[in-house]
Amino acid sequence: MGSLSLPVLIGLIVVSVDSVRNIPSLAIFGSQLPIFFVLAILLFLLPITFVSAELSASFAGDKDNGVYHWVKAAFGNDMGMFAIWNQWINSLIWFPANLLFISSTFFSIFFPSMSTHKPLIVGTMITIFWLITFLNLKGVKESARVAFVCMFLGVILPIATLLISSLLWLYQGLPSHFSFDVSFNVGSASHSLSALTVIITSFLGVEISSVHINKVINPKRTFTIAILIASLLIVAIMFIGSIAMAMMIPASQLNLYDGLAQTFHVIFNRFDIGYFSPILLGMVVFGSLGALISWTISPAIGMAQAARNGYMPEALARNNKNGAPKNILFIQASIITILCLSMSLFEDLNNFYWYLISLSTAIYLLMYIVMFLAGIKLRRQRISTGALIKNHLTFYIISGSGLIGVIATFIVGFLPSKQVLSGTNIYQYIMQFGGGIVVISMCFFLFICFKKQRQYKRQEKIML
Repeated sequence: MGSLSLPVLIGLIVVSVDSVRNIPSLAIFGSQLPIFFVLAILLFLLPITFVSAELSASFAGDKDNGVYHWVKAAFGNDMGMFAIWNQWINSLIWFPANLLFISSTFFSIFFPSMSTHKPLIVGTMITIFWLITFLNLKGVKESARVAFVCMFLGVILPIATLLISSLLWLYQGLPSHFSFDVSFNVGSASHSLSALTVIITSFLGVEISSVHINKVINPKRTFTIAILIASLLIVAIMFIGSIAMAMMIPASQLNLYDGLAQTFHVIFNRFDIGYFSPILLGMVVFGSLGALISWTISPAIGMAQAARNGYMPEALARNNKNGAPKNILFIQASIITILCLSMSLFEDLNNFYWYLISLSTAIYLLMYIVMFLAGIKLRRQRISTGALIKNHLTFYIISGSGLIGVIATFIVGFLPSKQVLSGTNIYQYIMQFGGGIVVISMCFFLFICFKKQRQYKRQEKIML
């Protein structure tokens, strides 16, 4: 029975990307932004959007959907487990970083004197995540509605404010710090790679809502329309927002950490309405909360699918009366609590924040590599028969472009920013970063061992 409307599904996809928070990191590239934006769309967003929509539509009639289901159909249960493990563990690593942003921004806006009080920040992070967990226990329908409100307040309104402010800026004849430059001036290789990587990683998460496809009426048509419209909205939001910000604030003066606060402060002070700045920043926090809501439930549903295939204890496969994987959600919240408490071991939370973002992104990109390969294999086997993309060659070109973009972004992840390198050297970072990726990704073998051991015990019982 369908329970998610088209607008709510669109909102769930848009808010999953959490695009507003990434705008300052895009605006710093100034006049070169358009060309990098086009490359990121061609090499990442379009492939993910079309391949996800194609695979979701191809399996729309199945009980399950999403990354685990697609990869399992292409390469078997074990690779499906690898894909969903990387998606789920990525979210667990990313949660503390986003919770840190939400909590620190909230206190910076409303209680500045407490914004550096680490125990208070950590306690707030834990409280927020448990509240979101209990919200998701009410089911996808209720959490999606809240996420939709968060999208409107935390994404649409701030971007609309940036757009209107930039138009007023031009109307009053104020100096613009941005000019379109369609030429490809590479400059330094590291700068170009950073530009492309930042934009590409800002599109992560478009496909995660595919696990909810069985919650909508006419799923094949509805989800396809939803993901296409959502992708257009994401592009518009990020492009308009970053151009507007780059126009009002010189790229050389933009701060990655508080670029939004900086921009709103400049805008509203210019128009003598400075009291609006904290209101808009509070809305951005709401947008990030919406992203947390979506990321808390969607990968957990995929893990429950894996549990039903024997990779985890049967208790983790159970849903409550609202269709939420309650036990996985509780385990997830407990792990996040431990990770948040571990933040007390870090003297510099900025280093902690950037390392988590880098590591979670790299792990997620491994999942995308497997997803694109699964799409190609399913098309070759005619399991995915062109529900959306009819021409086989077109599908292969799109998937190949996505593979190139994802692999390139993964490699560039080993070239860290100055923020990540603060207090360490490049060799230490590469060892820590690479080691973290290998150890975390390979943990999926524990699930395989669990399944094999359970199968062995069942065989022993049958023989007895």
